[in-house]
Amino acid sequence: MDCKDITAQRWFMGKNRKVLSVNTIDSLTLGDVALSIAKVQFQDGGQDLYLLVENAESAGTFFAEAFTAKAGTRSFQGDCGTFLFTTHRDFDPQELKALQPLSAEQSNSAFVVPGKFFFKIFRRLQAGSHPEEEILSYLNRLRYTGVPQFFASCRYECSNGDSFVLGILENHLEQACSAWDYFVNNPDADAAFALGSETARMHIALAKMKGCKAPSEEPPFEKLQQLLSQSYDRVGMAANSEREQLRQNLPRLKTLWEGSTGKGPSLFAPQRIHGDFHLGQVLAQKNGTDYRFTVIDFEGEPSRTLEFRQGLRSPAADIAGMIRSFQYAEAVGQKPSDGLQKSFMEGYAQAAGLNSSQLWAEARTYIIAKAVYEACYELEFRPDWFWIPAKALIQLANPGE
Repeated sequence: MDCKDITAQRWFMGKNRKVLSVNTIDSLTLGDVALSIAKVQFQDGGQDLYLLVENAESAGTFFAEAFTAKAGTRSFQGDCGTFLFTTHRDFDPQELKALQPLSAEQSNSAFVVPGKFFFKIFRRLQAGSHPEEEILSYLNRLRYTGVPQFFASCRYECSNGDSFVLGILENHLEQACSAWDYFVNNPDADAAFALGSETARMHIALAKMKGCKAPSEEPPFEKLQQLLSQSYDRVGMAANSEREQLRQNLPRLKTLWEGSTGKGPSLFAPQRIHGDFHLGQVLAQKNGTDYRFTVIDFEGEPSRTLEFRQGLRSPAADIAGMIRSFQYAEAVGQKPSDGLQKSFMEGYAQAAGLNSSQLWAEARTYIIAKAVYEACYELEFRPDWFWIPAKALIQLANPGE
């Protein structure tokens, strides 16, 4: 794959950087399918590694040969390192021959055997243990049922000692739908309550998992201020009222954020969390009046460092992500909502044994931070959606109005 081809991919994360070269540093071919490790060299002197798949339509035959049926590891020597395929839970690898690539690619790529297997490969590679492999393995050992079953993983170990997780294999829930699709079409307060309860159980299960100290990071208030000053035409006349109100309230929002960050007692001790929690990261199933939610995609925000994604953080960060996601779902669905955000928080508070009012107060700082990031993103890439985070930030700055 040449420079032009790789920069055109949705999963390529260096779109704002000038690419000088793309070189294959190692590869493994089984049958007519090849996995390759490509080094992308940038003009600024930096470099990234990416996983490429040649003849992806036949990838199932590759993985069927690579994995063993029983727990254990099969290794294949490359030119500069070793490709390792580890089975964690017994399964029939011949069933992987039916894997088909999913067309919807984001920061990663996926293959599925409906009702059986979901295979995710990580496109941009970072050296070290991977948060999703770590968390799925940990929660499976605890027999926590709110996540997929973890079957297998593959990694690449360089001759210099660096190790990169290439992908993970888990079970596929054929009858499940995205919680985003569910709540956009069904603003169901009982379901939101159940999701809040499941989120609390997830955090309780993760509470003792080891991690590192996450670096603190201030929301991009200055960037938002600059974008607000530059974006009069981009947001359209309908949103210019929100733009001006937000510009006026930004100093107050920053003061609120600074005044509550790390000040006073907290409901939560820092722990491992999901790290990129929203409705698109949850699968929903409904059977009569019973709801089942399965949390997926524990890799954290792909643009963050591994240190940040493996860091011990407040569960309130996950809570804030879901609260913001509910507001987006309500805006997109344009259907009367019976208090999805409130029901979610009540479900969480009840399952965690907390006071819901205190939970809202704890989450406010993180909701502000999340909405500031959203406002920047919308102004840069989706100005028609800017009003959604803008409205939330204005309300957060003026809670009594």
